[in-house]
Parts: sequence; structure tokens; C-alpha cells
Amino acid sequence: MPARRISSPRNPRLIEFRKLSSARKYRLGLGKLALEGPNLVLSALERGFVPEAIILSDDYDRKELAFIEKKAPDAEIYLVPPGLFKSLSDTETPQGIAAIIPYNLKKPEEISAFPSGTASLLLDRISDPGNMGTIIRTAASAGAETVYYTSGSADPYSPKVLRATAGAIFSVQLVPVSEPLKLVETLKEAGIVVANTGPDAKLSYWDAHFGRTPLFIIGNESFGTAPELKAAATVTLSIPQAEDGAGSLNAAVAAALLLYEAYRRLAT
Repeated sequence: MPARRISSPRNPRLIEFRKLSSARKYRLGLGKLALEGPNLVLSALERGFVPEAIILSDDYDRKELAFIEKKAPDAEIYLVPPGLFKSLSDTETPQGIAAIIPYNLKKPEEISAFPSGTASLLLDRISDPGNMGTIIRTAASAGAETVYYTSGSADPYSPKVLRATAGAIFSVQLVPVSEPLKLVETLKEAGIVVANTGPDAKLSYWDAHFGRTPLFIIGNESFGTAPELKAAATVTLSIPQAEDGAGSLNAAVAAALLLYEAYRRLAT
């Protein structure tokens, strides 16, 4: 489809993109995502998502345009001046490509998710978008298929989180959980070990037996895991540190250590 030029900030597609970027309810209502940057747009294309619209800055490297047109021959392609493209981005240095894609943002009650064959995560009020995105990216790299997240967590489909996932958002099933305690109890009844971490725990995650499909709880950056989830966990694990260590680890780092230990065991 021939590219169309946009010069007005009031263009309906640009307005739609901005609203999808900023409004969670709008995204859910329309069932669409706003993506910005080559990592996200090209990852979506490679995984079979077909954009409705692709927006290119005039200074974007056009080497990838043939790939884009092949993967999404019916997508509307728009060309915009660099200054106008920058108005779509919340970064200082926009990367010149954005897209609107249909994406099924399900409500919690519409999802029937159950971990299968790998570790999974329950993110309890992880509030920092960078942490949320990094955890999702790490989960995909470590083969985790499911990441649950509670109310009060950062929106995984917000621009900052999407950017931090570097495209891994399309490789992991994200499941919003309104009743995390019920989820924990259900998984425990199915024989899944639910593991929390804590600074006072005596059992190192190196030595723990948590089976092939554990659920690791990663608590809020400031307050840790909610008390009721702590109490319900099958086991509480420590992450060993040097004697002069900081005392606690960044949530994304803790998640990475646990996920890769589970992955190592699965691979051996």
C-alpha cells in the first residue's frame, strides 16, 4: 500500500496512537496496542501480528521497509516529519518507527491460564515500569511461559514497560490476577511449589527442591510480598549475598536468578 504523508498533529491516526499510549482503558476497549521503536514493531511482525497502521519518521532507515511491507502488505503506512514523530514518543531520542496493532487485551475473568512445563512468576505490585519490562524480557529468555501480575502492578502494556521488554512481550502470556491468594492456593493444590524470597530465610534457592514448574513470587520493590501471600507460600527462599552485600536485591535481578536456576535444572 502506498505511503501517505501526515503533516497535522490532529490526524486521527496520530490522535489514536497517543490515546493508546496513554490510556489503559482505551487500549482495553479497542483491543489495540501502540508500539514505538524497531524492537517492538519488528518483533510483533515476526510473531505474526499484523499492524493496522505503521508510522515512519522521514529520517527512519528505510532498509527495513521492504520487510515491513512483505509482512504487513495491507497496513496503512504513514510518513511524518521528525518533529511530528517526536510528539508520539515519550523518549528523548525516538527511533523513527511506530505501529498500531490489534491485540487481545483480555480481562482477568476471560483468561484460563495454568503453567505448563516451566517456571512461572507472580508479580505482586511490581510498580516500576523498568522492572516490570525487564522481568518480562527475562522470563521469555528463561523459557517461562506465564507471568501473573496483581492489581497495583505497572501496566505491562504502557510505553515504558513495552520498551523495556524489547519485544519479549509477545513471547510470554501475561495474566492479570484479581485474587492472587486464590491463585496460589489453586496452584498448590495442583502440586506446584510456590516459592517466595525473604532476607531471613534459611534455605538458599541453590539448595531448595521446587520441582519442574515452580511459581516464584516477586514482591513490591519497597514493601515486599503481601503478608497473606507470604503465609501461603510453600517455601521461602534466600538469595545468598556476600557479607557486605546490600541486603536486598532489585526485583528484576531476583526474578532473573530464580528463573535461570529453574531453567538450569530443567536443562540438566
